[in-house]
Amino acid sequence: MKTFHKIAAAIFIAAVLFSCNKKKSIQVKFIGEVDTRRTFADIQFMDNEKERDKYIVEQKKSNPMLMNTGSAADSILIQQFKRLGLVKDDEFLQTMFKPETKPQINFIDNANQNFPVKFYNDSLSGTVHFKIFFSKDSIDIDTKATPLQDLDYTFLDVIPGGNKELVFLDDYYIMNGYNFDLKVYEIRTQ
Repeated sequence: MKTFHKIAAAIFIAAVLFSCNKKKSIQVKFIGEVDTRRTFADIQFMDNEKERDKYIVEQKKSNPMLMNTGSAADSILIQQFKRLGLVKDDEFLQTMFKPETKPQINFIDNANQNFPVKFYNDSLSGTVHFKIFFSKDSIDIDTKATPLQDLDYTFLDVIPGGNKELVFLDDYYIMNGYNFDLKVYEIRTQ
């Protein structure tokens, strides 16, 4: 019987040591994006300078409008952004988006563990990347965002469940207007 207890104890200790040595892993998944735009295109049809000046002031104060809302994935994200107070009707409430702008921050998972996150401009691709560090490894994600834009992001519980997702705001000027693309990344630890 003593031999049985010794074997059982050895198996138990081995199992505990094996589970303690197990590396934590992180998965990053691009969920989708919601595209919005603030346009100045109507100015080309205005001849009166005062009318143009008034139009520009009004447009700068306006909320960007939703674009490309046809897919099911877009609809789900839009509904979640409505729940969070970032979208109302067909408008992105830009003032409600409270961005972080630091190039480095810590992501805190459901188990309250910190994982450093670093944003940087990749000189090879010409786009903004973010890198999440864990254990002795890292994951590098290309956001496909132009490096000319300001760094704006936040962590929000977009997909209900308590785990916050990274919401990256890619804002840029293109042909008579500004686009504001909200890109959502799910970060899961195991």
